[in-house]
Amino acid sequence: MMKSVKLFLVGVLIVGAPGLSLAATGNATFTVSATVPAPTSVSINAVSINATGTPVLTPVTGTALSLDPLAFSAVNQIYLPDHYFAINVGAAGGSAASTVVTLSYTEGSNPNNVAGGSTFGLGWKTVGTFAKELGTTETILTGHGTNGKKLIKDLSGETVTAAELGSGTFRLYLGIVTDNSAGAPVPPGAQTFSNSDKPGSYTGSLLVSATVS
Repeated sequence: MMKSVKLFLVGVLIVGAPGLSLAATGNATFTVSATVPAPTSVSINAVSINATGTPVLTPVTGTALSLDPLAFSAVNQIYLPDHYFAINVGAAGGSAASTVVTLSYTEGSNPNNVAGGSTFGLGWKTVGTFAKELGTTETILTGHGTNGKKLIKDLSGETVTAAELGSGTFRLYLGIVTDNSAGAPVPPGAQTFSNSDKPGSYTGSLLVSATVS
């Protein structure tokens, strides 16, 4: 008599058996940083701005700031320019807390220094307006001259401090005096160009220096 043998296969699935780890844990701390660079230089540049119509700023190449041509106004009996300048001063190549700016003017040629002429040279006929630029906001620095305006002949070691500028930059508007009547917003002693002035070239030099604080 034959015997049959039956083989039973038993599969065992062990799930979550005690003492058996299927995963590992860990952590890492990352140091995140960014560095704002210090300025590498000071930027001093000028732009020309048209005197009438919508202001258009045109960069000036070099350091020659000519206010020519002057056109005679028969109505006002004075000579008027068609543009003026803005000199911009600030840190370059990086960030800075502020900038200290110093300005000094030296009178040059003056055709009026001849017999029969007035003694007034370019320094009496050109006015500088002091301003702080911060983003799109401009603030006149009224601590200089009359409401922020000063004849350039009076600029001798004129200092704009870091406290005045804060995180802003400095701008000096530079232009010919166009009105010296009583009550006009110009410094005392301002002179216009008129036919009482001798013909010729009136010159001067303006030294602008700046230090990042």
